[in-house]
Parts: sequence; structure tokens; C-alpha cells
Amino acid sequence: MRQLFLRFYLTVVVCFLISATLIGGAYKHLIDRTNQRYLIDIFKTTVTIIEEELGDLPRSIWHDEAARLRGKLPVPVQIESVDAYQLSPDNKATLLNGGIILLSDKELYLHRIHQTELMVVLGPIPYLSRLEGMSWIDWLAMALMCAALGIPTWLWMRPFWRDVLQLIKQSRRLGNGDFTSRVELADSSALAPLGVTFNRMANDIQTLTASRRAMLDAVSHDLRTPLTRIRYRLEALKAGASVDGQIAAVERDLGQIDQLLEEWLTMSTLDRAQLRLNLELKDIAALLELICNESAQQNAAPAFSNATPFASAFMEYDSYYLGRAVTNLLSNAHRYGGDTVQLTLAWGEGVAQIHVDDNGPGIPDHARERLLQPFERMENSRNLATGGFGLGLSIVAMIMRGHNGEIRIETSPLGGARITLAWPTPLVDGGQL
Repeated sequence: MRQLFLRFYLTVVVCFLISATLIGGAYKHLIDRTNQRYLIDIFKTTVTIIEEELGDLPRSIWHDEAARLRGKLPVPVQIESVDAYQLSPDNKATLLNGGIILLSDKELYLHRIHQTELMVVLGPIPYLSRLEGMSWIDWLAMALMCAALGIPTWLWMRPFWRDVLQLIKQSRRLGNGDFTSRVELADSSALAPLGVTFNRMANDIQTLTASRRAMLDAVSHDLRTPLTRIRYRLEALKAGASVDGQIAAVERDLGQIDQLLEEWLTMSTLDRAQLRLNLELKDIAALLELICNESAQQNAAPAFSNATPFASAFMEYDSYYLGRAVTNLLSNAHRYGGDTVQLTLAWGEGVAQIHVDDNGPGIPDHARERLLQPFERMENSRNLATGGFGLGLSIVAMIMRGHNGEIRIETSPLGGARITLAWPTPLVDGGQL
């Protein structure tokens, strides 16, 4: 606090002194010019009066007459010889030519009386002399002004430093692994925006850490189950069990592990901040028909309906990742839905929509948002008959974010669940290309 205060205070004081010096110098120059003109006018008037008074008198009594005039003039005046003072050549020439000379060190004004070797000496005039230095009063006033600047500086710096200390403390706690640390700054604080950013960052780190921990726990659980079965089947083979049956079961378990790792790697790839999908204008209707045909090789063929006005509907999308998303949804519909699955393509007001409907039991409202998180599953999906790792919908949600779109879970007109993929895209008639 002390070091920060001194730095800030010295900066303010130095800026103040520089500003005061510049302003004071300009003001002094202006005053000097004004005083100079004023003094010259006074001097000329005084000289004129003196010359008029002395003009008709003998030179022998000029000194006495000058002494008499001192009481009538506003400044001291006397008559001296032009050689009475040591002058520079320039001042000497100016004086002999009838000019006015200022002797700053003696605070005197000199003017030669026309056609004589005498001159009028006006002064000394101490209250109109130039300021060549600062008096102790000036230094004291400057010191008091600098000290006075410390009061508002301290009043502003103290709450600022208190907020900085709180940020430092909570940052250290966050760095030591306490992700619940938050800062509480008043809205009037200069660091309030930084506090909001810190809290948002801490919340994101806490959420990400919890998600990663849950992910590792889930992956460990889902890997441990098939590995345990493989180990059991190996023991069965050692005990003389049927080789063909056990090998086929081991292959199924290895396929399950491979599928889990593939989905996990896909989700990790989509979770990268720098990932950019390759959005191209392609025929999406043809892609969806191809996916339906491939799905029919393992399950009942889903019914495909193109609700757009064009048979060849060209839209902007990433063919690999969007195809992966639709395949996941069809797989879930066949696995958890009923015996009827329908795929619909629609477009309106610049937004494309793909609906995947089934006639199964549906998804309750309270579970819809939760199922979009990694490794979240419905309780009836945690069995050997349906399988699944809880990554399908979360992967689809990441893919749609890459398309600047969204995924929605709704109630299907068929009575089961409707999963909708929506993203902004133009629609182009392929027949016109």
C-alpha cells in the first residue's frame, strides 16, 4: 500500500508542480509585459512633468527643484549625471539617444534630459521589481499545497488498495485449488468490472473442473465394466469354457471400449476453443437420405420427410459433424424410443430445422436440460440391453454450437420424444445451381 501510494502521490505532485510552473511562468510573463508598459507610461509622464518644471530654471538649481518635486510625484526622483552608473555599451547608446533604461539590479529607470549631460533617475521601485527568486513564503505555500494533495490521494487509494488485497487473496486461494473463492466488491468500486470477471472466471473453472472430474469418473466406470467382463471371460477360458462364445463376447466388450473412447475423443475435439467447423453449401436432403439408408442396415428404416420447397435443398453445414449428430439422434431414437422413427427437414425465416421423432416413452421435462450434459443418462438406459455412455446428446449440442445453432428436446407428435437441431443458414434450390 505504501509503495503504491507513494508512486501515485509523487506522480500527482510532479504533474501539479509542472503545471503550476508552466501556468505561473506564462502568467508572470503576461504580468511583466503589462507592468513594463505601465511603468514606461508612468515614467514618460513623470519625465515630461519634470522637464517642463525644469525647462525654465537654471541648471544650478535643478537638484533643489528635483528634491522639491519628490513630494509631489508617486515615485522617488532625482537628477544625476549620465555617467553616474556603469552601463553596458548598448544601454549607454540607448540612454544617449533619449531612450529609457531599466537597471534591474538597482530597480531604477534612467532617462537623459534632452540636450544635457544630466538624466532623470526614477526609483528605486521595489514593489514593481521583477521576481528573480522565490521567498520562503512561496516555498511554504507550495509545500502546503503538495501536502494537501496527499489527502484526496489517500482517501481514493485506501478503498482501491483494500479491493486489490481482496483480489490478491482470492486469486491465491483459487491458485491453490479452492475453486469456491469469490470476491465481493461494491458496485462503486473502480475494480468492480475486474471483480465480476474474476468471479465469472472462477465459476467457469469450478464448473469445468467438476465436469472433468465427473467425466473421468464416468469414463473410469464405463471402462471398468467391460474390462471386468473381459477379465472374467479370460478366467473362464482358462477354466475350459467354450472358446468361440467367449471370444465373441470379448470382441463385443472391446467394441464397447472402442466406442467409448471414440465418443470421448470426439467430444474433446469439439470442446476446443480454436475448433472451427467447415461450413459449406451442400445438398442436405441427399445427406439425410443417405443417413436413413445406412441406419436401415441395423434398425427399421426411419421415415424421411423433406418439408422444404426444394427437392435438392442446399444449406450451409459441416457434412461430417452434422451427419454425426443426426446419426447419434437416430441411434438414440431406435435404442430408447418405440418402433417408429421419423426424420424431418424443414426451413423457415433463415433457420434450418431437423426433427427426429419417435413414439417411445418420451423424456420428462425435468430431465431434458440435464441430458445435454456429458455422461448424463436416463435411469432406464443404464442397462446392458440399451447400453450407451451418456455422450451422444452432449456431442450433438457441441456440434450445434459450432453451427451457431441449438438442440431442443420436446414432445413429439408421435407421442414420444422430439429432438430438434436448428441453425441459421440460407436455403438454395439445387436445381438452379
